Amino acid sequence: MKKIIIALACMVLGITGMQAQEFTLEYNIGYGLYNMSEMKDFLSNAAGSSLKGVKTTDKFPGNFTHNFRVGVQIQQHQVGITFSHQNTSGQNHLADATGEYKLKVKNSGNQLGAFYRFHLLKERFSPFFELSTGLVFNTCKMEEYIRVDSQVQEDTGTLTGVNVFFQPAIGVRYKITTFAAIIASVGYEWDPVGNLHLKGDRKQKSSYDANWSGLRVSAGIVTYFKMK
Repeated sequence: MKKIIIALACMVLGITGMQAQEFTLEYNIGYGLYNMSEMKDFLSNAAGSSLKGVKTTDKFPGNFTHNFRVGVQIQQHQVGITFSHQNTSGQNHLADATGEYKLKVKNSGNQLGAFYRFHLLKERFSPFFELSTGLVFNTCKMEEYIRVDSQVQEDTGTLTGVNVFFQPAIGVRYKITTFAAIIASVGYEWDPVGNLHLKGDRKQKSSYDANWSGLRVSAGIVTYFKMK
């Protein structure tokens, strides 16, 4: 984690020392598909070992993503810092006239990293290649609920952890004016490293990982501010 933070700081210092042309602010809304294989296995195993008839009703489906970027564009090169939020959930459930059982797992991930984007053209319309990398700060909330007649039992727990992510992408940019553009991209996020542990106690490690690997599509708007 320290190495990535140092790299981000060096990148920012390097930018300030260059003859910057445009400062950029960007927002993208997108959609992501998530691997979550270990979490899916956890729910399947829990359903098989709990009350008869319990079924997995949600299996960590894809969901909307939100991404904010601050950067500097110099000719066809654009570098900066990226922040994203993504979330998904899984659930086991059983309900009948005598009671109800529910196991809910809610995963959220906040990304902080750096990106580099190369625009192929200097024209109003330009395809581009991009690479983002950094950290995903995970929060995994587990809620178990059991009701038999009027008797209710609830149990909660929270896991946290940090993943490393890499996300190559391709996209297009179209400048509406000299100070604004619309943008769209498609890429793939890969989370090769990540472990969860009990919140507040790193020694209590979990055997499960929040793996956000999967397809990403997004579209948004960029604003440009002249810096010279």
